[in-house]
Amino acid sequence: MDSGLHQVEIKTEFNLDKTDDLLKIPAGLYISDIGENWKIFLNGILVREEWYEPTDGQLTKNRSVKGLIIPLHHGILKAGKNDLKIRFMGMADSNPIKANDHFGFYHPKNFRISSLEEIYNSTSEYFDIFLFGIYFIFGFYHVLFFVTRKQDIYYLYFGLFSLFSSVYFYFTTFHIYNKFINFPGGPDTEFFFRGEISALIPMVPVFMLFAKDFFYQKEGKFWIIRTFCVLSGILFLANWVLPYKYVLPNLTVFQILLFLMLLYVIFFSANAIRLKKPDSIKLAVGIGVCGLFGLWDTIDAMTKIAGFHYPFFKISFSVFILVIISLLVSRYVSLYKQSQALNLEIAKQRDAFYRFVPSEFISILDRESPVEIKIGDSKEKTMSVFFADLRGYTTVSEKLSPDENIKYLNKYFSAFEDIIFKNAGFVDKYIGDAIMALFSDHSDRAEKDNFNSADNALQSAIDMVRYVESLNDGIGIGADLGIGVNTGPLILGTVGSERRIDTTVVGDTVNLSSRVQSLSGFYKSKILVTHHTFLRLNLLSDVMAREIDTVIVKGKTQPVILYEVFQADEPESVDWKEGSKMKLNEGIALYKAGQFKNAFSIFKELYKEKPTDNIVKLYAKRTKMILGQDPPGDWDGIFRLHRK
Repeated sequence: MDSGLHQVEIKTEFNLDKTDDLLKIPAGLYISDIGENWKIFLNGILVREEWYEPTDGQLTKNRSVKGLIIPLHHGILKAGKNDLKIRFMGMADSNPIKANDHFGFYHPKNFRISSLEEIYNSTSEYFDIFLFGIYFIFGFYHVLFFVTRKQDIYYLYFGLFSLFSSVYFYFTTFHIYNKFINFPGGPDTEFFFRGEISALIPMVPVFMLFAKDFFYQKEGKFWIIRTFCVLSGILFLANWVLPYKYVLPNLTVFQILLFLMLLYVIFFSANAIRLKKPDSIKLAVGIGVCGLFGLWDTIDAMTKIAGFHYPFFKISFSVFILVIISLLVSRYVSLYKQSQALNLEIAKQRDAFYRFVPSEFISILDRESPVEIKIGDSKEKTMSVFFADLRGYTTVSEKLSPDENIKYLNKYFSAFEDIIFKNAGFVDKYIGDAIMALFSDHSDRAEKDNFNSADNALQSAIDMVRYVESLNDGIGIGADLGIGVNTGPLILGTVGSERRIDTTVVGDTVNLSSRVQSLSGFYKSKILVTHHTFLRLNLLSDVMAREIDTVIVKGKTQPVILYEVFQADEPESVDWKEGSKMKLNEGIALYKAGQFKNAFSIFKELYKEKPTDNIVKLYAKRTKMILGQDPPGDWDGIFRLHRK
């Protein structure tokens, strides 16, 4: 194809049976990478476009997206033949030196149509984000370590190396695109591409400075390393100064230089082994593994020699970082001769670990004891997350002495922990008068067959509410529980530094569970579960629950359906909610459909029967406020929260 602006169109066809699941469940189109201008049509319907008219034969925006997920509205896919058409416009060759890799698709496997759930699950990058955080913590820690102890500059070099690595790996994830770029009309991606390259260029030169100072602190000038650093600095500046169309050629020049630097690093490592430098063999093994996969990724990026693209370098690099950290720990111990004190400290931490971290957490990380836990250990898992809060505790605490307060909390927490343990869960942490627990689908402690994490979490919630009510009757203090449960993928892992390690659980599943618990106070409900949890219940028909709302919590874009589980309520309340459930569902459906008058009639009738029902009261107020109005054009009946 000649240089200049071109338009290209591709088309593919596929067939769906009438019974195909894609016609029944939410589906989506996933595109791994696409640029520069494009329009996507499915069965003649425009589902997404990034189209900018050129000016004087040049594109006005250098925009490419990665990890794009396009939800497909119900009815776009149809039984029988379906056709997908994508129209591209871009610069075939933006310069005479290097082909424009950002025009069209980047890799052979570019798009697929599947269920949204499968797409979200298969494109999860929690592990990459977790590694980014670990590298950043390592880097920040070692830079601060150098600031407090300037004798060993290799701590500074390693800190900078880790920081550059964390930035580079974050720029290579789809997460940054999904957060800041992929939305319609998003920003120009030139800055992000230049930023990715700018983080890559200094990594190897800074590592060479680290290795030089680690093995030869005051020996020789090492002009070759200095020359590589100067050339890399020139390419770094050129990456920001040159016009965008020359950024790719500049990257190619750096890749050639990178190849030469890797050869020198191999020579440097071999020479250190020959001179019998301490830890040189260990570092050489780490360099060898990392360099091998780094070279593979570099050649693959330049020549596309593989039919698929997987960044093996990310995995090998994490091993490499751990090797370097082990060298620094070893050096630190040998310099200050604190091995005995360090071993004693490790033993104390091991003994204390079990008091603060559940054994289930260690088991999930595939470790047999705390001694085997390492910084950066992580596991992605689908679990049910459980948040419970003692509502009204502040009022209760004012009536008690400090000692009575502690005894009061421990009385509840001890019972809660027993209930959670009985239902195959474990307490992750205590947060003031609140508690966070985790439930796994597979546990040797599950007492009943076919129970999963959703069943166990919900059973714990019911048992805890009943326990609080029985305890309140006995001691005459009116404490109350607000519980939120959500189920989905999350990351369990360890974070910290050489001196401090902690366990953490991260992911949207955890955040949403916490928000749902907060909403239990808004709806004046004792137990709220999301549809992610509700639909996973094996004993769904036995659960006394009702749908109460569809919300989008602050900071999220996907709606979640909330269900109130009233199984542990007072008998009179249970009978009312169970008997009025169908009528309430009908009213909510009319409300979502914008039929406010009919919905209000139902809620008004229910309110007269049970004015103390908070959900009925809430919908009666909502519909009364908008009664007589036509629903807005974008009305969907979803309640959007602007506060946590």
